[in-house]
Amino acid sequence: MKLSQQIFKWHRVTGLIAGGFLLLLSFTGSLLVFSDEIDHALNERYFHVEPQGRRQSLNTLYEAGSKALPGNPYLTFQRMPQAPEEALVMRAEYSAENKVYVYVNPYTAEILHTRGNKDYFTGFLLYLHFTLMSGRNGSIIILFMAAVMLVAIATGLYVYRKHLWKVLTFRDKIEWKFRRRRWRNLHRIVGVWSLVFNLLIVITGILIQWKVVGARVGKKAPSVAVSTTIDFESLTAKAHSAIPAYTIMAIRPPRTEGGPVLFLGNAGEPLIFGEYGTTVSLSSDSGKVVKKTIFSDAPLSVKWDAAVKPLHFGNYGGIPLKVLYSLLGLTPGALALSGILIWYRRKWMTGRGRITKRLRPAA
Repeated sequence: MKLSQQIFKWHRVTGLIAGGFLLLLSFTGSLLVFSDEIDHALNERYFHVEPQGRRQSLNTLYEAGSKALPGNPYLTFQRMPQAPEEALVMRAEYSAENKVYVYVNPYTAEILHTRGNKDYFTGFLLYLHFTLMSGRNGSIIILFMAAVMLVAIATGLYVYRKHLWKVLTFRDKIEWKFRRRRWRNLHRIVGVWSLVFNLLIVITGILIQWKVVGARVGKKAPSVAVSTTIDFESLTAKAHSAIPAYTIMAIRPPRTEGGPVLFLGNAGEPLIFGEYGTTVSLSSDSGKVVKKTIFSDAPLSVKWDAAVKPLHFGNYGGIPLKVLYSLLGLTPGALALSGILIWYRRKWMTGRGRITKRLRPAA
């Protein structure tokens, strides 16, 4: 068998293996581009509060969040209010699979709502997208399918290498009148135009999924909060003074007795690197800086790691970019569907004589 035939076979096999999963991941991924917007629209009352003067201290808010939860889970400030009308979001980790979000009015310390990580629409979609609702086994399957899709893209690039320039210069068109050609042409054209995007999505998806699998297989999230008493207000002031123009987005208490308090935020970095790239760790006892990472001075590897999630979900360029991401996010599903139809027609319909060959009419 020639090399080109072998590569085409690998393209067909990997495409068929990943086909059904691509349809699912394509649809859920396109919706998850607007995860925040959808969640806020469906649950606005949990995210917005009426400003009422001075906010409660962080220690008061932390205590309110702790009392609202059963047991003694590891509790973090997941998202600090960035505007007067924003609620405080806290997250309790019982395990890698079980997390609970607590929404608190920062002015009154009133608990607005609590919900599990799979108990709301976009949370369900996220869990489905990365684990197939099956925890460890599902996350491993998704990682494997992402690797299969990468092979399908690489082999497809070789199979259609001679058509790249024709497609990009609009000389290769979809021939809707010819049933045998329409799906092949659609598959080829969509594949070429979405090539760079799909490579980006698959590579970043593999990197994200590798961490997801690691969290469920190799690590166990802390299920119990440490008993160390922490002065969050004092440490927050010191974190602000440690880094100029620092915007604190989240606070993570110690994971072990005597461990540091981690502050995550940004100091004016571009959104493509996320909002949590600049960090400072402070001793929970003395308040001294244990470690400081100013993102602008970070090595390229750290910047790439921070950019993986924004690049995968498209949340770094506003609504226009999200719309583009959402539309392009449907292309893996379109490729999977057209590929399955091409295979079906060749394997079953042509083999049984249901499709007669049609000669293209002369011009």
